[in-house]
Amino acid sequence: MATGQCGSAPADGAEGHPILAGVAPASLVGNGSLYKVSPLAAFAHPLLIGEVPGHPAEPVAWTHAYHDGRVFYTSLGHRDDFRNEAFNRLLVNAAFWTLRRDVAVCDR
Repeated sequence: MATGQCGSAPADGAEGHPILAGVAPASLVGNGSLYKVSPLAAFAHPLLIGEVPGHPAEPVAWTHAYHDGRVFYTSLGHRDDFRNEAFNRLLVNAAFWTLRRDVAVCDR
């Protein structure tokens, strides 16, 4: 586990995923720790990769399909992360995606 602010970027091939719609990954800066979760299980699909200087990059958000269900996970979620509009958009998008609903992106 690495501590400090964690920057993030889309994982390879995840740029068009509905959970990332309207989310500016560069503005997703985690305020907690970067957890060592690599390697992910083969059935997991990484969406965001986080990095703390001086430590290896790690997935910070991913999805998984299980039978007819959809699963979203993020290791972001420090209490200060909830002040970040991009983080909140990520969570709303993930809720819609898991419910198989269209993700609505609003222009502000």
